[in-house]
Amino acid sequence: ELDIQISKCDKDFVEAMKLAKKNIEDFHKLQRQNGYLLQKEMGIYLGQRVLPLEAVGIYVPGGRAQYPSSVLMNALPAKIAGVKNVVMVTPPDSEGTIHPARLAGVDKIYKIGGAQAIAALAYGTQTIDRVDKIVGPGNIFVAAAKKLVYGTVDIDMIAGPSEILVVADEN
Repeated sequence: ELDIQISKCDKDFVEAMKLAKKNIEDFHKLQRQNGYLLQKEMGIYLGQRVLPLEAVGIYVPGGRAQYPSSVLMNALPAKIAGVKNVVMVTPPDSEGTIHPARLAGVDKIYKIGGAQAIAALAYGTQTIDRVDKIVGPGNIFVAAAKKLVYGTVDIDMIAGPSEILVVADEN
């Protein structure tokens, strides 16, 4: 099913996603932290260990609001940080996000959206393993669900509606 969706992608879209992937990776590779260890007198050690999370779930909206950039911007930093299991939840009508998910190395994709997807990631189900952190944008119900599960699982933030204006003219 994934291969069929990917084969339908426009070539310009595929090239744009490859370029975006490179740019995102170049930026986030510079953010990697390795920690440190200082040895002081009398056998005293001070330090910091930086370890990746085991599993991260990314929520990606579907339907009229498909954001392939959300896939790349959430999955690639997780992979660069060393997260072993990156899963994506997205409504069934999210064909535009499949290619970026494959490109970013998403390990599993579940066709589920809304608050129920957040709950599945936070608590686990018979078929969806719970994750350590949930990231990604969503509607008011997704935001409310992320707020409710915070503490059981980590989240990126409770995002609200966004407004953007692009002025494109002869200048």
